[in-house]
Amino acid sequence: MDELGRGTSTFDGTAIASSVVKHLVDRSKCLSLFATHYHSLLEEWKHNRNVRLGHMECIVENGITTSRPENEEKDESTITFLYTLGEGVCPKSFGINVARLAGLPEDVLSNAKRISSEFEQEVNGNGSSSFTPCNGVVRRSHITKAIEAGDWAKVSDMWQSLQV
Repeated sequence: MDELGRGTSTFDGTAIASSVVKHLVDRSKCLSLFATHYHSLLEEWKHNRNVRLGHMECIVENGITTSRPENEEKDESTITFLYTLGEGVCPKSFGINVARLAGLPEDVLSNAKRISSEFEQEVNGNGSSSFTPCNGVVRRSHITKAIEAGDWAKVSDMWQSLQV
């Protein structure tokens, strides 16, 4: 199975993919190959003895395969997909590289990389403590912080901004 939840919001997509994996592992108990771009699912299933994590390997510009942890911080622009299944979790996402292959302009890629980095910091808890949405995007951490602070007006504002 692949692309479950794509075309939906991140939260809905993650929820759909998570529910399907749970059903396959706990109820169907069938042999399955399940591909996902929702990295949060990996943490949830990495210790389950009935689940084995893998990733599609690739080579980046300097010739080192992505299945090696030391490659995590590399910023390479050329990528070659090997079409082989590697052990464990993919050490990083290569969406910007794929966008480059698709021919997006370099200024768009630079901006996307910056936004991705900010989002990753925020998701990992390293973002700022303000409630100001990054680029007008309300994130789960913004809502959580507003709830924890009891700022119900801010929660209401964020909810309204999501009702598009």
